[in-house]
Amino acid sequence: MTKNLAALLLVILSVPMATSSESRFAPKSTANYAQLFRQQQKSLQEKVPIPVFVLVGQSNMVGHGILSEIDESTGQEKNATLKWLATNVPEQFGMLLEDDGDLYHIVTTNHDDGTSLRRWGSIGKMNKSKVTQPIQNTKWKTRRDVLVACNSRDVDDVSPHTTDHGKLRAGFCAGDPGQKDQQLGPELRFGWAVGDALSNYWSGDQSKALLLKIAWGGKSLAVDFRPPSSSGEVGPFYTSMIAIINNTLTDISNIFPDEAGRSFQLLGFAWHQGWNDGCDDEMAKEYETNLENLIRDVRKDLHTPNLPFAIAATGMVGYTEQPERRREVIQAELNVSKYPEFDGTVVSVDTRPFARDPSPASPTDFIYHWNSNAESYWLLGQNLGRSIMNIILDRQMVNDKAVVVD
Repeated sequence: MTKNLAALLLVILSVPMATSSESRFAPKSTANYAQLFRQQQKSLQEKVPIPVFVLVGQSNMVGHGILSEIDESTGQEKNATLKWLATNVPEQFGMLLEDDGDLYHIVTTNHDDGTSLRRWGSIGKMNKSKVTQPIQNTKWKTRRDVLVACNSRDVDDVSPHTTDHGKLRAGFCAGDPGQKDQQLGPELRFGWAVGDALSNYWSGDQSKALLLKIAWGGKSLAVDFRPPSSSGEVGPFYTSMIAIINNTLTDISNIFPDEAGRSFQLLGFAWHQGWNDGCDDEMAKEYETNLENLIRDVRKDLHTPNLPFAIAATGMVGYTEQPERRREVIQAELNVSKYPEFDGTVVSVDTRPFARDPSPASPTDFIYHWNSNAESYWLLGQNLGRSIMNIILDRQMVNDKAVVVD
């Protein structure tokens, strides 16, 4: 029996029983029980901390997967945009679409040449046999149980506050300034993973989670995010990151007024960075030392000595041949989770299997941005979220109820 359920039962059992002269099933009595239940539920909601997950990195944490873009040469949606995936792989991505009450299902159109096209379509009030058109106006579903705050700022702006606050949906808190509602990063699938997991433990508003995304494009760990324990000057973006986390968590009631009265609990830290360090031999050589120092210093500065960490390697080139310095950064990212002191609290994710071929298989040929492939960013978020939830489960950080991720 969970603590919340036990508390509710205690309140109900503490209500005096009706006397013989009054009906135990009278409307007035029923109303009293309902009112007490609502009051206790509200009280519990105020006491349950909001789980907070921090996502940090450079441009690929900012997110440059493309939501939707037409190929000018064909007039069709480019391959591997999020809209293309929702249309062509609905069993995995159809859940992202807002159906507005319409019924969505897979529509198969057979052509005279023997080929067929599978689409995710809304039948509305139409007869299913008449539905042959692909999605035209995409509306992305909003997850009302996953809150998001981010610092959507220029690459050199280290202001210690977040700029955007809202609920999770495709395109929100992703892309550089000026790319609003056009791109996605790991936050989308990460939010779905932890949101689904927590909803299997807590119910209603108590299942809410907060994603705090802090990222700037073109930043190195050796200089920009340099942690205090590494010799030399502390990176200004490390300092700003810690300040943004503290300022956001102390101001949750103002940022999210509906959550006034709720406390918070830091449950995880996801890191996806390394491309810039892989551009320089010396930076690459010290990456492992800087990364282990980052983990220790973040935990110290946030007063969370065993904060779960998930490290996504910089695997956007896949397994193709690349300079030694890039392989060195990837190996460093995979090594830190093997340190005895980090056993059970740090997980490394080998992301090389998530790499996809460039255009036309992907929206672009920007290999440093995963070729803007929405599936790659989706897999990043999925594995980061799963990794952190597995740490939480193994350490029993969510009490005694099993949490299912997916």
